[in-house]
Order: sequence, then structure tokens, then C-alpha cells
Amino acid sequence: MSATPDELLRLYREGQARHGAEAEAFAKRSNRIGNLRGLSFATFVVALGYLLARGGSVALAVAGLGLLAFLALVSRHGRVIEQEEHARRLELVNAAGEARVDGRAASLPETGSAYLDPAHPYASDLDLAGRGSLFQRISVAHTRYGKTTLGGWLSAFAPLDEVKERQRAVEELGPQLAFRQELEAQALALTEKRRQGRTVTAESPDPEPLLRFIEAPPELLGRPLVLVLAWLLPALTCAGIAYHAWGPGTPLHWAVPLLAGLALLGQTSSSSSAAFAAVSTTEGAFLRYGDLLALLEGLDCHAPWLVERKKRLAEQAHPGVSASRTMRRFRGLVGWFDLRHNGMAYPFIDGLLLWDIHCTVALERWKRDVGPRAREWFRIIGELEALCSLAGQAHDEPDSTFPELSEGGALSAEGLGHPLLPLRGRIVNDVAPFAPGSGLLVTGSNMSGKSTFLRALGVNAVLAFAGGRVVARRLTLPRCVLGTSIRVSDSLLENTSHFFAEVKKLAHVVELSRGDTPVLFLLDEVLHGTNSRERQLGARWVIADLLEHGAFGVVTTHDEGLCQLPSPLDAQVRQHHFRENVEAGTMTFDYQLREGPVTSGNALRLMRLVGLDVPLA
Repeated sequence: MSATPDELLRLYREGQARHGAEAEAFAKRSNRIGNLRGLSFATFVVALGYLLARGGSVALAVAGLGLLAFLALVSRHGRVIEQEEHARRLELVNAAGEARVDGRAASLPETGSAYLDPAHPYASDLDLAGRGSLFQRISVAHTRYGKTTLGGWLSAFAPLDEVKERQRAVEELGPQLAFRQELEAQALALTEKRRQGRTVTAESPDPEPLLRFIEAPPELLGRPLVLVLAWLLPALTCAGIAYHAWGPGTPLHWAVPLLAGLALLGQTSSSSSAAFAAVSTTEGAFLRYGDLLALLEGLDCHAPWLVERKKRLAEQAHPGVSASRTMRRFRGLVGWFDLRHNGMAYPFIDGLLLWDIHCTVALERWKRDVGPRAREWFRIIGELEALCSLAGQAHDEPDSTFPELSEGGALSAEGLGHPLLPLRGRIVNDVAPFAPGSGLLVTGSNMSGKSTFLRALGVNAVLAFAGGRVVARRLTLPRCVLGTSIRVSDSLLENTSHFFAEVKKLAHVVELSRGDTPVLFLLDEVLHGTNSRERQLGARWVIADLLEHGAFGVVTTHDEGLCQLPSPLDAQVRQHHFRENVEAGTMTFDYQLREGPVTSGNALRLMRLVGLDVPLA
């Protein structure tokens, strides 16, 4: 049984409290380790200075122990910081879940505007992207591949076979809240950063520089002399320091190999800098993919869509080594490369051990093994994020259901609601069946719900053919393409009037109807930018032409004259209306779809309600 809105809110609020407490506990542990880390490094520096000035085996031992303790604490500190950040990300994931259920999805940072074409024929009409959009409402994608995939699914209807496979996968993942939240929290690290106790949201980093680095041929691996010297010179430097400390050695015994090592660092700096730039440009983008891939590899699933992705992932992995293990190896390499960010320790360790060269060589060995497989890993993760977005919407919509899709038949709905309206107080309507070649003409006064009804049909159709659940007790929908004209804007830049912009959108819908797939058209206030006579003539022609070519859909108008349809058009078009109620000078709407045409308007009464003393007759 589906959870109620109150139960969902309680679930997400409890998640926030639990993970917030975990984050605070990790933060305290991190502070303790940070203090010990600073103390160990200070011990190393003081002991090393004493060793170089006066020698002595005790100073050498203290310096060595201080360095080993520092490196161990660096590794431990990194793990604790990651645990703290992961707990905070889970806290944010639950806060976002609460916002979606509580009708505050418009406050979430990702609107999807960058991932849907601004010129898309119906994205603007149906609020698919932007503030308060469907993308913002359902997206739990944080990688560029995930957001691009979700944008593609919302902007184009998938074939029925693919849709039905996604439905089975959504049905399987919907109840798996812990898995979906873990996936989102791992990916959220790409965009959510902690700065002085605050969470800062950034754009998803572009992995392309790192992918280009991976696919480029290695540089240092092809230079055997560099590989030999990278091990030989640090060994000679350390031996010279020990000889100076324990015996009759002089500073020359360690200074000469040290200077030679510094010269080698300079000679290879371009290769090391390129590797570091590729790694740092991602700002952790690639590091999360090991955990994301491990989640998918460990997912116990039965839906063919999910099983097929797991199979693709296994085929792409290096023989005998899983994709997640390969990516975790990379994470370890990058972790050591991050020593560059430590301005105090890095110059000492790099000069002594030729740190940059060893990190670059290790990274080049890794990329030689990975090659072009990484791009496929990105695509699989992106597809999984898009699917989890649909699964989350299914989980958070108590009244949602999977639509019944078919090659032919009629559109019908029971309890159809708009997915972007808050759960509480959402008004739903039934739609009696109408098939290709027929349609609905919906009349009604201003603000009565006509446009919202159109968008409810359109957004649910988008969800249906993306593979998600729809907000309805039942929805049947034949295979179709979508054509809309709901929100029309003029353009000074393109020298386009409002009326001409609408005509262009109508022409696009008419052109779509000439194709092989039936068009579901949604037309709001057709040709309202011209006079009543031409509006009625033009609108009737558009409706008749669309129906003649096998399209089906809904047209809304406040023009009562358009209700007088000629034969045989009147037999193909069923009329409905929305209406308002006025009591004690207050106008209210119930947003219920009723049979037959509207019998009155409300424009004059609306004018009087805002203080314009216009006569009512």
C-alpha cells in the first residue's frame, strides 16, 4: 500500500535528523585527527632539521616515525572527512525528498534548463525544464550524463518496448529507497561542497578533460630512463642522508642526488602538470564512479532493463577486474596526487621522493588498462540516475500508476491530476475515451483550469513514454507523438508577433500530423490573437485537418462561438467545460471537468473584483 503524504514527510524528516547526527559525530572525530596530523608533521620537520644540522640516529628515527605517522593520519583523516561529507549528503538527499513531497520542489537547485533544448517544441508549454518544472520535481541526477539522459527521456517519446522495460525497472527500484538515496548521495558529491560550515552548490564538473587524458597515449611510460631514475635518485638521496647522519658522510652525499631529482622533476613537469590538471579539473567527478558502479554491480535485480545494464558493465570491465574495483584503484591514485594541495608537506615530499613522477606513472598505467571503457561506464551511471528519478517520483506519488500503453486504441483517464501540483488538495478529473480521429473541445472562463488540464494530460504523457508512473488511478494511451501550443511568446529579436508565433506553433503541429505516428495535440485558446470571426474559421479548420489525418487531442477556448461546430466535425468532437462560482462577491473554482459547453464567462466579473467599475451587462 502506498504511503500517505504525511508518512512520506515523516520518513524524510527522520532521515535528515539521523544523518545530521552522524555527520556531527564524524566532524568531532575529524577535528581530533586533524590535530594529531599537524603534530606529527611538526615532529617530522623539527627532527629533520635537527638531523641535517647535527646528525644522530635518534633524530633520524624520530623524523621517520613522524613522517610515517603523518602519512597514516592523512589517509585516516581523508576517510573520516569522507564519512562526514557522505552523512551530510544523505541529510541533503532527505531534505530534497521532503521538499518534493511538501510542494517545495521549486526550491531545489537543479532546474534542468541546460539539459533540454530551449527550442524544443513542447518543453516550455509543459514546464519540462526551468523553475517549478517536471525536471526539477523528479530529478535525482547529479552527473552530467545522468541529467542529459533524463532530459532526453523527457523530451522524446521512447519506443513502446523500451518504455515497458523501463516500467519494470522503475517498479523494482521504487521501493528501494535506501539504494536510490545512496546512489544520489554518492553522485551529489559532484555538486555539493562544504565551505566554512555551509553547503555550496556548483555546476556538475565536466569529465571530458579526464576522458581525453585517459584516451590519450601515455607519456612517461614510454621513457624507460625516467622510470629508472625516479626510483634510483630518491634511494640515493635517502641513503646519503642516512650516511651523513650515521657516518662520515657529508651533505654532498645527499645534495647531489637531490638536485638531480629536482632537475628530473623539472624535465617531466609538463607531463605531471597535464595529469594533475586532468584530475583536478574533474573536482572529484571520477572519484565517485567507483562507488556508483559498485552499487550497480551489487544490485540484486530481476528487471531485464537493469540486468542488461549490469551485463554491459561486466563486459566493459577489464578481464578479471570489476569496473568498480578499477575505479577505486583510480581513487587511491588521485588521493596521493592530492598531496599537491598541501602547501607545507608537498615541497619536501616531492623533492625527496619525486612524488609527481611516481603519481603520474601510476596514473598512466591505470589509464592504459582502462582505455575507452570509461565512457560506457559514464553512460550506464547516467541511465541509472535517470531511472532512479522516475522511481523516486513513483515512490513519492501515492496516487500514481503505470499507464496502459498500446499501439492503438483510445486515450482515457480516471483521476487524472497534474504532477507538478502539491499532493494535498490536488484536483483530479476523469476523461472518457477518445481515439485518433476524435477530440475534446473544452470551454470555460478565465482561471477555471483549462490550461492546467491540458498540461496535466501533456506532462502525464511525457512521464508515460519516459517509462514512469502517471498521476492517475488509470490512464490508457495509444502510441503517439506530442504536439502543443499552450504558451506562446512574441520576439522582438526575431521580429515575431504573438499571433505569428502561435501560427508557427500550430503549423508545426499540423505538419506532425502528416507523419506515420498519431499526434496527441494540446492547443490552448487557439488563435486568440485575432478577431472572433477569423479565430473561429481558423480554429475549426485546424481541428478538422488534424482529425482528418488521424490526430487526437484537446482544444481549449473561452470563445463560446467556437462551440458551434459544423457537421461532421461536431460528431468527432466532444465538448466539455470548466466553470466558476460567485458567492457574496467572491469567485471560486472547483476545477472539475463537466460535459457540454460553457454558458457564461467571467472576464467582466474579474475586472470588477480588482476594482474596475465595468458594467456587467
